[in-house]
This record gives sequence, C-alpha cells and structure tokens, in this order.
Amino acid sequence: MRAFEQYGVAAILALGVVLLGISVPHHGEFWWSDAPRHALNGVFVKDLVTAMPIDDPVGYATRYYLQYPALTILFYPPLFYAVSAPFYAIFGVSHMTALLVVLLHDFAFAMGLYALARRSVDVWIALAVALCGLAAPGIALWGRQIMLELPALAYAVWGMVLMRRYADASKPGYLYGGAFLLLCGVYTKITVAFLAPVAAVMLWVALGNALWRNRHTWIVAALFAVGLVPIIFLTLKFGQANVESVTGIADAQVARNSLGAYLWYAQQLPEQLWWPVLGAAIAWPVVVLLRRGKPGMPYADLTMLLGWFIIGYVFFSLIDLKEARHSTLILPPLLIVAGVAIARLLPLNAARGVAVCMVAATAFYTARYVPVPSVAGYAEAANWIAAHAPKDAVIMFSGKRDGSFVFNLRADENRRDITTIRSDKLLLDVSVRRELGVKEKNLSTDEIGAMLNCYGISYAVAQTDFWTDLTEMARLQQVLRADGFEEVARIPIVANVPTEDKELRIYRNLHPAAAGAALTINLPIIGRSIEGTVGQAGNSQK
Repeated sequence: MRAFEQYGVAAILALGVVLLGISVPHHGEFWWSDAPRHALNGVFVKDLVTAMPIDDPVGYATRYYLQYPALTILFYPPLFYAVSAPFYAIFGVSHMTALLVVLLHDFAFAMGLYALARRSVDVWIALAVALCGLAAPGIALWGRQIMLELPALAYAVWGMVLMRRYADASKPGYLYGGAFLLLCGVYTKITVAFLAPVAAVMLWVALGNALWRNRHTWIVAALFAVGLVPIIFLTLKFGQANVESVTGIADAQVARNSLGAYLWYAQQLPEQLWWPVLGAAIAWPVVVLLRRGKPGMPYADLTMLLGWFIIGYVFFSLIDLKEARHSTLILPPLLIVAGVAIARLLPLNAARGVAVCMVAATAFYTARYVPVPSVAGYAEAANWIAAHAPKDAVIMFSGKRDGSFVFNLRADENRRDITTIRSDKLLLDVSVRRELGVKEKNLSTDEIGAMLNCYGISYAVAQTDFWTDLTEMARLQQVLRADGFEEVARIPIVANVPTEDKELRIYRNLHPAAAGAALTINLPIIGRSIEGTVGQAGNSQK
C-alpha cells in the first residue's frame, strides 16, 4: 500500500488529467474572453526575455501591445505568465502549450487535495475526493481553460498542505514553504490572500501560544508582508478595474450587502460540484451530530476547513463582481468533508464503493452534460490573414473575440510581421467592458474610411453586425461594405454554446496608404494611454 500511495495515486490522478486534456479543443477555439489574453501574456514574457530590451523595456512593451492589442500583462498578477514562458520557448507558441501549463497545475491541485483528504480518510476515499475535484463540473470547466483559477488553486492547496504539516512536525521548512506557496497563489490570483489568516488561525489552534513565541513565525510573517508589497503596488497602479470590482460596479448582479449578495455563491454550488457531491458535503454536519459531535478529524484540520470555506465565502460575497469561477477557491473543503461524511457514515468497504461510484457518476455527468465550451472560426481567420496579407501588413479586427484572433495570429511564427488594430480602440472609448460605459468619437463614414487608409490597413476582419447599435460601429460596417473595400472571404463561427458572433467577413482595402501614422490607444483597464507608430511594431519583433 505504501508503494501504491507513492506511485499509484499519482499515476491515477495523472491519467485523470490526461483524460481532461484530451477532451479539450486546443486549436485556438477560445471561448472565455480572458483565456487567449492569459495565453498571450505568457508569450509576451517569453518574447521579452528573448529580446532582452534592457535599454527600453517600456518602449518594447508599448510596441508589443500596438502589434498584439490583447495584452493584459499589468492587469493580472504575473506568476502564471512567468511559468508559461519557458513552456512556449520549448514547445512553441500554441493553444496546446498554454493548455499544458494549466493541466500541470490541475495535476498539482489534485495531488494536494489528495494529501489534505488523506489526513482524515483512507487511501481510496482520499483518491476519490481528488478525482471528484478534477471531475466536478465547475472545476473541470476552468481546469480546461487558459484561466488562473486552477493554477491559483494548486498553489493555495499545497500552501495549506505544508502549513498543516508544520503544525504536526514543527519543521520550519514546512512553514517557509507553505507561506511561499500561498504567496505564489497571490501572485497568480490575488484573491488567494484570504487564506493567510486561515492558516494563521489553524496554526494557533494546533500550536497554541507557542506559535507566537517562535521566531520563525515572525520571520515568515515579515517576509510574507514584504512579498505582498509588489503585488499591492501593481494592483493600485494598474489594476484599478480590479479595485472597482470589489468596491462597486455599475452592472452588479445583486445589490451590495443585500441578502442576495450573501446567497449568490451558495446558489452556484450545485452547478459547481453537482448535487450528489454537494449533498455528501451537506450531510457531514449531520454525521457529526450522529457521532456525538465528533468531526472525524483533528481540531486543527476542522479549523482549517471551516475557516477556508467560511472566511472565503464571506470574502467573495463582499466583492461586487460576482462570477461563479471566483469561488472555485473555496470548493476544496466541501470536497474533503464530502469524503469524510461517506467514510464516517458507512462501513469501510461500502464507503469505498460509494466513493468510487460518486467519481464515476460525476465524471459521466460532466462529460455528458458540461462539455468544454469552444468557439471556432477565429483561428481560421488568423490563418487566412497569415496566408494572404502582404509583408508588414496592418490588419483591423472588429469583433467580440479580439483576443482569440490576436493570439492565433501571434502563434504563427512565420508572420511575426503583421500588426493588428482593434476597431473599438480606433472608434470608441470603452470602460473595461461595454456594460460599464462607452464613448463614441463622432466620426463620419468618410472620416472612418480616411482613418483606415491613413493607418495602412490592408485587410479588415469583421464580425457581422458587431455592436452596430452604436453609430460609430454601424458606420464602420458601412465603410467596409462600400466601394473602397472588397469582401474576399466569409468564415462561419462554429460554437457548442450560444454565442452572438455567427460569422467573420474579411475585406481587402482597395486603396491602403503606407503605414507609419501615429496612433494613440486608451487603456482604461490599467488607467493609461500609449502612443506609437503603426507599421513599426512588426519590425520591432523580428
């Protein structure tokens, strides 16, 4: 059994991750708008290290954004992108490479979840808990997207594993390692910070006042606080949109500090975990009462799991921007107590059988009813442009999934000369997302046509009827369908989820001017504007 725990568990969890991986479209069919941006940010880090622009790193970043206007490197914590960069360097820039990085974090998460569950249940039930963690609909969804939820969760879980081991063994290495991994979690997704007080309370319950008399406690606390300074600085300087999402947003789904705000994440739990798994978790307090108040785990573990869920739940409920993916970070305690409830309620062999059945049922449900969302057509549009655009071409993209188009175009290493300009950056001022406000620049069709010629746009890739309820965007569509442009291709958007984008049309400009005009782009997401010259970006990347 010891050999199985050392190697067999890892092999089974690795197989589970492989099965997740092969179920994911990985040829540029990005669905969630942030996913290709996270992928592109890692490419930027790789390109930055390769270029080593020591004399002008800010200028390099500006030119890079002007060429690939889907970069969000300063808006999010940087660790995932730093981890992704060497994978791109080794395996090449592709959707599959980005997915591989996420899947490796999925495996780390599952192993950490197993380690935590194994403290309270036997090997097979702990393994079932970890497999349910991979297969649960809400976790499997984000574990198969190029998103930060699972990478952050992997660091968070292992940070708590090491903190709990320190409480048992009092070896300083566990304390330093646990704090470092929690800090890594914060540098992946800043909301992981809520686990720091949870860890502190758990250690106090386990070690008592001796915790405060230990010099390592204060050294680690000081190092952790110092480690937070850069991410706090980046957030305050470039992440005002993130700050506003906490303090108040115009399109909040529920009123701040209302009962609905505190019930919102509870209502998402059935879709995140599926009812049988959630039901087992809910049954755990009942089992505790039946067992005369015995929780089935040491009080330090009980403190950790309850604090993890309760403090995390309140933390996310206080944030105005509500999305179910945010609360992925508070799901591990529910998975663990579900396993504990099964183990305490049934004889061992029966409990093992129920746990295995729950894994199989959860995996079947997720595979059958929660497929990986995919939206195809943008990679095909990028490939068409790469095949037909002239050298050092400037392309305009007008559509919802600009990130998908831009990443797929950057993935073609043979066309690093192409520059993309987004229509919304030319014609509008959008406050992070359209729902928060749009300002139009009041340009006529003649002025829009002259602008496209001025910037040397040779091809335009446009989603049919994209934002044409706005005057500027309706005029742009008129320009593209007038005599100055020729429609040369239509590419259908094929998706397995409802989408508003159905078709991309590619237009050739019949009278483009030479590139070289000055361009200013407003970036409300980081509260800055950047300036550059169209046509020089591609040359800077060679």
